[in-house]
Amino acid sequence: MKFLKILSSLKVILVFILLEILALLIIANKSVFQRSHFVQLSMDVSAMMYEKTSELTKYFGLYSTNEELVRHNTELQKKVEHLQNIVSSNEYLASVGHDSAVAFVPAKIVSKTLNDLDNYFILNKGEKDGISEGLGVVCNGNVLGVVQYVSRNYSAVLLAMSAKMKLSGMIKNDGHLCTVIWDKVSTSKAEIEDIPYHIDVKIGDTIVTSGFSSIFPENYVIGTISKITKNKSTASNDLQINYSVDFMRAKYAEIVIPKDINEINKLKEQTNQ
Repeated sequence: MKFLKILSSLKVILVFILLEILALLIIANKSVFQRSHFVQLSMDVSAMMYEKTSELTKYFGLYSTNEELVRHNTELQKKVEHLQNIVSSNEYLASVGHDSAVAFVPAKIVSKTLNDLDNYFILNKGEKDGISEGLGVVCNGNVLGVVQYVSRNYSAVLLAMSAKMKLSGMIKNDGHLCTVIWDKVSTSKAEIEDIPYHIDVKIGDTIVTSGFSSIFPENYVIGTISKITKNKSTASNDLQINYSVDFMRAKYAEIVIPKDINEINKLKEQTNQ
């Protein structure tokens, strides 16, 4: 905006100086023909200068307006994406029903680590929100990880794509239990080993949580089978899994809190004594 004001001021000054010079020339020369010629010339030059400076002003004005529109559009896109995530999350939370054995605490992902052997998300919910260590975390019903550390306002989630994470899973169509581990290479792939040949598995089959854990209830989606490899040495199949959650793009999550968490924790303490 400052540039446009300066440009406008220069336009007026240039026209003024030009007219002053032409006026002096007219006064210095008494020829009617030359005076008429100079007047016409001054008008042409003034018109040309005004037209060019007006075009420049208009150009920079449109450029400035376009930049503002781009910024405004970017802000609106961010707001729309945020609202879409909220709607998606709310639809999922509604789908599990109010009589579910768990409660959900929606949270925003504020930090990510995705290139280590053990990877973490930092969520903007902590002890003051009822969050404690060992709680499961999902993203629209897809397994994300487990809360490992908690401060008053934040919590650190150990992701499913971590070397020390083992998920108790189940082949949904068959009910066969399995353990899902990260392949330690990709942000999107996991592995299941030693599935007996007689278990009917197909590419595209869904792997869900087994429910045999106090962390995740049954049927939260872990991923889908993307590759089946026969292991002759163990007479079994090794499965490659594509995680259902996109760790790279995830922005929001839901922390899963069993409604009887206090009772469960008390029993855990007793059994560990």
